[in-house]
Amino acid sequence: RKIFVFCCAVSQKGFVPFEADNAKKRRFNKLEACCVWVSGAKDKTGRENKLLKKTQGLILKLNKLGENDALFTILTKDTQKLTAISKGIQSLKHKDFAALKLFCYSEMDLSSRGNLYYVSSAQIINNFYNLRSSVEKLSAATYIADVASIVADFAEGESEYFRFILNTLYFIEHSDECQNPISELKKLKCLFELRSASFAGFSPNTKRCTKCGKEKPLVYFDAYEGGALCSDCGGEYSDYIGEAAIKTIDFLCNSDLKSAFKMTVKNESMFDAINTVSEKYISEKTEYYYKSLDYLKSALGNKNSDDF
Repeated sequence: RKIFVFCCAVSQKGFVPFEADNAKKRRFNKLEACCVWVSGAKDKTGRENKLLKKTQGLILKLNKLGENDALFTILTKDTQKLTAISKGIQSLKHKDFAALKLFCYSEMDLSSRGNLYYVSSAQIINNFYNLRSSVEKLSAATYIADVASIVADFAEGESEYFRFILNTLYFIEHSDECQNPISELKKLKCLFELRSASFAGFSPNTKRCTKCGKEKPLVYFDAYEGGALCSDCGGEYSDYIGEAAIKTIDFLCNSDLKSAFKMTVKNESMFDAINTVSEKYISEKTEYYYKSLDYLKSALGNKNSDDF
């Protein structure tokens, strides 16, 4: 017994049917036509179509298109940034409505038409639901996504950076379980800024004076120069943060991530100083002004642990 399967040959003519034997002895209740979109096949409008393999990705940005559709910025697990459209996704009845929300980490099928990607289907892996439980956590996650979107252009192919982003979102989501949630968020912010700069190829110099190269006590940090300065080289355009803060920056940049994430904030004023230089540093090195940073600083500025 033979089954006719319609397959798409690699041809500019589109679909080419051919006969296939039932070699694997698969049982079919009815005759099925299987269609595969490949490069060269065109739809009724003449546009070329392509079915891509499943990919895992994080939704970094979401922009509504009209009343029904949406445009997504997606970061894949190999730190490749894609822009994709989902048709009708704004409807609550859409099958992928829950899997294509902001900050969702999902497995997706992506197809392309010309230079545009379309989300064919999506399934949730982790929606980081509790990021939305407070203004502070939501603003922190938004800032993380903005920084990741820019740094991804420098770190494409770095799957370790993608895992670092997911871990950061996880710790932000659970920051309210810490004794001082606001201090935890500030620590996660500067950790993400410093490590993101390192993944982008701009790891700050924290071992020697960036100007003179001497191993003197390092007490200044200069975002433009790219690292720590000694008391002789520091000046008007650098920030005095103290030797302990420089050593903390070195720990956040060079220790294993597990230890960095578990670090406890004991000196809040020191971490405020570190946050000041780390946000300057990531902005200087990526040459980008992050508008979401203003909203995050406003959300964290006058808060304490009792307000969380």
